Amino acid sequence: MSFFAELKRRNVFRVGIAYVVIGWLLAQVSEIAFDAFDAPDWVLKSVLFVLVLGLPLALFFAWAFEVTPEGIKLEKDVDRSQSITAQTGRKLNRLIIGVLVVAVGLLLVDKFFLSERAPVTSEIIATESQSIAVLPFVNMSDDNDYFADGLSEELLNLLAKIPELKVAGRTSSFAFKGRNEDLREIGEALDVTKVLEGSVRRSGDRLRVTAQLINVADGFHLWSETYDRQMADIFDIQDDVAGAITDALQLHLTPHSDRPTNNTEAYTLYLQALALRAYSSGEDLVIAQALLDDAIVLDPQFAKAYELKATFYWYQSAWLIDAPLGQRLAYEAARKALELDPTLHSARSFSKTAHPDWSWTMEFEALDRLLRVDPNDLAALGALTWDMINVGYFDESVRLAQRIIDLEPLSPLGYWRKADALLAMGRRSEAQTHLERAIDLGNNFFAGLGLLGAAFLTQGEDEVAIDWYEKFYSAIGRDPAEVRPLIENVRDPATGKAFLDQWIEAEVANASNVDEQRAPYNWYLYFGYLDDYWLALESLAGGNVPGWTNADLLEHEGMIFRRLGYAKHPKYVPWAKASSIVDLWDKRGPPDHCSKASGEWVCE
Repeated sequence: MSFFAELKRRNVFRVGIAYVVIGWLLAQVSEIAFDAFDAPDWVLKSVLFVLVLGLPLALFFAWAFEVTPEGIKLEKDVDRSQSITAQTGRKLNRLIIGVLVVAVGLLLVDKFFLSERAPVTSEIIATESQSIAVLPFVNMSDDNDYFADGLSEELLNLLAKIPELKVAGRTSSFAFKGRNEDLREIGEALDVTKVLEGSVRRSGDRLRVTAQLINVADGFHLWSETYDRQMADIFDIQDDVAGAITDALQLHLTPHSDRPTNNTEAYTLYLQALALRAYSSGEDLVIAQALLDDAIVLDPQFAKAYELKATFYWYQSAWLIDAPLGQRLAYEAARKALELDPTLHSARSFSKTAHPDWSWTMEFEALDRLLRVDPNDLAALGALTWDMINVGYFDESVRLAQRIIDLEPLSPLGYWRKADALLAMGRRSEAQTHLERAIDLGNNFFAGLGLLGAAFLTQGEDEVAIDWYEKFYSAIGRDPAEVRPLIENVRDPATGKAFLDQWIEAEVANASNVDEQRAPYNWYLYFGYLDDYWLALESLAGGNVPGWTNADLLEHEGMIFRRLGYAKHPKYVPWAKASSIVDLWDKRGPPDHCSKASGEWVCE
């Protein structure tokens, strides 16, 4: 008998197939279970390792042993005339078919009920046959606007969870606060067909809320209502308004979850903090954190208050508080929120993106999952777009940025992100158009002006670069007249390099902080002196400058190199390995500017 026939007779093939199918099913179930309990990544990896290790053992036992009516015996000790391998083979066939049926069922459940676990695709598609903008409710009380604004945002967030409904983002909707604009103009500006507006009057424990849903095309009122209730009924009001809107639009609203808190005073403080999030100044965020702290004192079980605290710490990292501290505080707040309410998807995302053992893969998986649950989460869209630019998925970042623009047509965020991605792709003219639009909308990221100028400078388009750098210098309070002589002197083939060395040395000497000390070295990069740039920054990091770490160095070098098209430099791939980006490429697929050849990544 041939070796192949003997393998078949001993059911080695069937055992192998059964083991692979069962192993795959166990791996899928383990991943779902471990994710639900937020188990560390190493737990799942250990299970997968054991499953892989078990395959050759299973094949060995199938070859060496046989199941008999008397039990398991060595194959060589079994009389061939008494062998029941044929019966065992039929049982294995039934087992394989049964497990396959279970596996198909699991795939269907995953697709239709657990789809938020799937990675975000390059395009997030929303059905936009119905669209609405929630304008900020008018405050009719004697106090500030925070409560009315917070209530408006809660309604917006509730409606944004309806997959069939396109909801204009908060920044764009709130751009019309206090403005008596024609509804047709608002609808055109926000690209929506319906508008929800109303007013709030709060007096002690009494609350009067009016709301009306209006058709933009003709100004016709589709629905209106006035609620005179106690503050304790605020959740019922929100649900009633959202339900009435979905009825009017013939949409389905998922039943709202339990009340986030039974303490109305705590919820009032939460709404005020929620409203302050949009203003994003340092003072506003500090006030908002204090409001949340007071809300948590009133209700220590208020999970959404902890979730919002994580959001604020995430916003503040690296500009109000240093990044490691902000990361730790965001993680602790998110973990507390999940401890109180494991269903909070945003908190789960922060528990990953701010995790002490953070990696690019962990962050992408967290943002992917959050956007599967809520495709309209603008903070997650902005973060994922930024991340994709950083790791080299430029095409996807452009599409995600356009999604932000579609949801927030009056916010500079989407235009800024898209300009950044287009720059990394070398599409400078398009990037210029989007950056100009971002500036028109109030973008205060002045660094974008300098980066755009640098992009033109690296391509030898000096006049365009000078124009943008003069705008940049004006924006940061420097004399724009410095720009032209600097660039013209550095371009001198005989003395340019020496001039640049002296200029950078003087800039560094006059720097008042770490960022100002680091920034002049970028000019080595802009003029193509790549090795000088890299060595200078490594020297800066190696000198243990206060506030400057090797992690900062890695991030800064890689981002600037990639954005200006220098990824082919020999330092780039080692940087990507050191910063865990290569691990992400291996799992998610190659970025736009790199490919794998003979097991090694090569970038252009």
